[in-house]
Formats: sequence, structure tokens, C-alpha cells
Amino acid sequence: MHKAGDVILGGLFEVHYTSVFPELTFTSEPQQPNCQGHAMTMAFAIDEINKNSKLLPNVTLGYSLYDNCATLGIGFSAALSMASGQEEQFLLQENCSGSPPVMGIVGDPFSTFSIATSNVLGLFKLPIVSYFATCSCLSDRQQFPSFFRTIPSDAFQVRAMIQILKHFGWTWAGLLFSDDDYGLHAARSFHSDLAQSGGGCLAYSEILPWGNDPNEYKRIVAVMTKSTARVVIVFAHQMHMIQLMEEVGG
Repeated sequence: MHKAGDVILGGLFEVHYTSVFPELTFTSEPQQPNCQGHAMTMAFAIDEINKNSKLLPNVTLGYSLYDNCATLGIGFSAALSMASGQEEQFLLQENCSGSPPVMGIVGDPFSTFSIATSNVLGLFKLPIVSYFATCSCLSDRQQFPSFFRTIPSDAFQVRAMIQILKHFGWTWAGLLFSDDDYGLHAARSFHSDLAQSGGGCLAYSEILPWGNDPNEYKRIVAVMTKSTARVVIVFAHQMHMIQLMEEVGG
């Protein structure tokens, strides 16, 4: 989804949870995955800014928005395309320098995707502002100098979870977390902070897999059912919760 302007902003959003990937034969150029979508919130915000002449006088914002399809390869490829101008008409000046295709990127919502993207685009000091990547590891300014976010890191989320457990007197709980940087870092911090606070114990700790793995979800639900814990702490993404609830309901 593209719109021309004096200043172009990039956007990476999770529009679809799954993708249909073509078969890779390695004998011809692979086709693009069947996954497209629109990030209307950012498009609407930019249109509203352009309508107000007092905000950015004589400057029109444009955008180049992509759906990461909740897949690292697609999100990373989209970020590189926006940064390099691979899919844009890009005219250089006589001195072989010019404005980059995008001045900054909003996203990616996933911590793992943001880490991969920032490791590369950070070399070129291209600003990346995430609205949902909460891994505390991204707070390292030396490793991620051009990464910013509008949401607190997992350190605050973990503290809030422990305070909730203490408030309600829940001392026996289960822990589920996604198999990525967000889930693994949050679970590690939760284990450490819970032990230091002395506020309770964990009956079990299970990793929610990526992708469609019904057998693993059945096993996890069986662990939850057999456990005497009636409180479950989850550090995972929406797609994991949908699959988990479908298995619980089934």
C-alpha cells in the first residue's frame, strides 16, 4: 500500500496471521507468498496530518505500508525493500546521493522481527519506531542505536504480572510463553523476579510453538488440565492464544 509524498514513511504491520507459501523448487524464481493486506490506521493518521496545514506546512507525507504476515522472512524482506528502494522509482542526484525511499519505519510489532531488522538497518541509522516490540533486549542503545518504541519494555510487564499475583494471593500458577525473543526473555525475567519476590511458585512452564502444531498444543492443554494450578500466566502473541483457546474449546 503506497502513497506519494515529499517525505515517505514506511510501515510494517501484522495484518494476517498465516501465509500460503509456494513450493520451492530451487530451479526457478520463487513466487511471492499469498498474503496481502492494509494498515489503515497509519494511512488514516497520515491523511489527517496532510489535511491540517498547521502541522506540517508545505510538506506532504506519503507512506509505503507492508504486511509482515507474521513471518520473519516476509517482514525482513519488506524492511529491506523500503530501505533500499527496491520497489520504488528512485532517482539519484548527480553526486550519487539522494533522499532514501523512506525516512523511517513504523514497526515491526514482533520483537524478533525488530531485532533482525534493527541489526541491519541500524548500520545505516534508519529510525525504526515499534508500537508493540517489548523485548527488554531492545533497550540496548549500543546494539540498537536507531530503534525506538512507544510501548514499555517487558521489564514493566513482568513486574505488573507479579504484583497481580500478590494482590490476589495467587501463589500457585502455570506459565506459557511463545518461542521467540519476546516470550523467552519475558519468561526468563518472570522466573527470576518471581523467585526474588517470594510471591509464589510455578506448577509448570511450557513453550507455545510457532506455526500449526496441533499435537504440541494438545500436549500443553493436557498439562494444564492435569495441573492443580488454576491461574495461567501467558507471554505470547495473539496467534498463539487463538490456537490455544481453540484447542481448549475443542
